[in-house]
Amino acid sequence: MTGAIILLLIVCGVMFFVMKKKNARSSDAKRADQSPVSLSYSKDELRIENVEAGGMIQITGIGPDLEELDVKILARHLYKQGGSKWYELEGESVTGKVWIDLEEDDELELTISLKKMRLNAIGLTKKDLERIDEEENGQFDYEGETYLYEDSDEAVFYKHGDLSDGETFDYWDFENKAGNKFIGIELWDDGGYDVSYSEPIASHQITVFSLKGSEK
Repeated sequence: MTGAIILLLIVCGVMFFVMKKKNARSSDAKRADQSPVSLSYSKDELRIENVEAGGMIQITGIGPDLEELDVKILARHLYKQGGSKWYELEGESVTGKVWIDLEEDDELELTISLKKMRLNAIGLTKKDLERIDEEENGQFDYEGETYLYEDSDEAVFYKHGDLSDGETFDYWDFENKAGNKFIGIELWDDGGYDVSYSEPIASHQITVFSLKGSEK
């Protein structure tokens, strides 16, 4: 009888210890969920992620001639596709328009588009794109490079980041075999195609002089 009581007390003690430990873990997790998420940088820092319309930046080492461009940012647009989003900085330099795409996932990914062209410039037609979209496979040659199909889908464009005014479009993404040149195709509601050539850039190639224009 005494042995049974002792065994019962031991079991109760073990159960009490396990429950206490479980509750402690639950409380810690709850506190962690309620803790504020802090950015690794301030919104006032001179970083490309913080640049808005009116900002001034300099980009170095662009293209085959390793150009240096001083760029005034004209607008900051937003794109969304499913659970993903990315930003586009529309800028102007002495050589013409530039577009910089920023997407933050595990790390910041930057691409710069320096050239816009027509769909026939890359040898594709509307029927070609429909077939590529259906088969999720395809390629074409442009300026001595072969570009391979990467992705196609539907996304929403918010001009100036205005969430009340979204415009849906279809897109196709291609990249060369080395993975350092990209061609993107967009089909808008008006039936027009936008085709852009872009390359990846690194944060160290960008110097931010100002984040936005002076407020009056």
